[in-house]
Amino acid sequence: MKFVTLDEVIRFAVEREDTAYKLYKRAAELSTSIASKKMFEELAAEEATHKDVFSKIDEEKAENHKLCKLPEATIAKYLADVPFRADLTYSEILAFALKTEENAYQLYKTAAGMTDDTRLQKVLMSFADVELGHRRRIEAIYEERVLTEG
Repeated sequence: MKFVTLDEVIRFAVEREDTAYKLYKRAAELSTSIASKKMFEELAAEEATHKDVFSKIDEEKAENHKLCKLPEATIAKYLADVPFRADLTYSEILAFALKTEENAYQLYKTAAGMTDDTRLQKVLMSFADVELGHRRRIEAIYEERVLTEG
């Protein structure tokens, strides 16, 4: 995938967020646990917000975006892949979401490296930052609820 215009980047990002939204909404529908259903609904709402933000991106503001300084290290890369099933446990949902957000982050970061246009690179890195922030939020929940509570 090679991005040439800002419009292509935005269309791709909006489509990706819409796909994630639909995935999480479907997961909420299939969940049998109240906690699982709630977690998927929250993730779907986050993706809907991302889609809205990405669709309204201002090229000038994105160019001036200061990149995130959060460390890239993540527990997501050490977790086993969790295939989606209707009966995922709360910890499996968090692992699934962590993998999804980590993949989105890596996708935008890689895409930024595939264009020579510095403006597109900044836009893509700002999208990566959004996903990194989302991943960090889920990681904090995972660390608090799964790693410490078991």
